[in-house]
This record gives sequence, structure tokens and C-alpha cells, in this order.
Amino acid sequence: MQQNKKRSENMINLFNTFKGKNLNAFPVPPFTKWLNGKINKAKYGEIELIFEIRPEMANPTGLLHGGMQCALMDDTIGMMTATLGFEGFPISIDFHVDYLGKVKVGDEVRVIGRMIRDGRNIIHATVEIYDMNGNLISTGNSNLLKTHFKPDYMNKAEELSE
Repeated sequence: MQQNKKRSENMINLFNTFKGKNLNAFPVPPFTKWLNGKINKAKYGEIELIFEIRPEMANPTGLLHGGMQCALMDDTIGMMTATLGFEGFPISIDFHVDYLGKVKVGDEVRVIGRMIRDGRNIIHATVEIYDMNGNLISTGNSNLLKTHFKPDYMNKAEELSE
């Protein structure tokens, strides 16, 4: 899988240009738009997003649903991989989550995705969700397979970054 330093720098700069703006203004897939996060910061191999917990993200107790925690983490890791400069889109081949805390509807969370190892075919990444007081809510790790598939939104993001 071809990695490109210029592509990496362009994506990082583009992410940081969108700092504080909702991702629904960014060329991302529909599910990412629905999650409606905001980019807080991005650098090579790391991205931090902010999400507001909405009622449709909650379990019956009014807390952030475990499946939604996993979705926030998986989406954040996916966006982090764009900072690595690969032409194709890496896909998750496994995901592990530890649920350690709770947040309720109306709260915001910080989700930080990091690349731990960039292998020849597999990227290993970790991710954490924190409440806005710095309390750890959940952790996750994932392995992603590098592919040659290039979604339309990646082309649009590259056009914006040029």
C-alpha cells in the first residue's frame, strides 16, 4: 500500500482547517455526518474529535449506548488513518472495547484515536473516550487492513486540500 507524505500533510492541514466545525461540513460518509462530531486537533497518527451525546445515542437509562461508544471509536480511528497518507481506505478487521465509565445525554465527550503500529498490511490503533472533565469512559483497540479501495469522499477531501 503506497503511503504519501504530501497526502498525509494535506489531510492533517485540512482536518486542522476544520477545527471546531461540525463534520457534517466535511466530505465524510453519511454515518460520520450523522455522528456530527467536531475536529479538535489532528497530527500524524492521531486525531481528537468532540461529540455531543444526543438522545438517539442513548440506552434506555439515558447513558451513552455501548454500541454508540464503539461507533464513535471506530469512526475516530478511521479518520485518524487518513493522517497516515495512504491512498486506500483501511478497514477494521477486529475491535475490542472496555467500558469503564458513563456519560449522559447532553454531555460532550473527547475521542482520541492513535496509530500504535503501522505494519506492511495491518495498522494497529487505540482509542479512548473521555468526558470533558478528563474521566476515562472507555478504551478500544483495533486492527485495520490496508486496502486499495478509495471512497468518493477521500477524493473530495484531497481536492479540498490542494
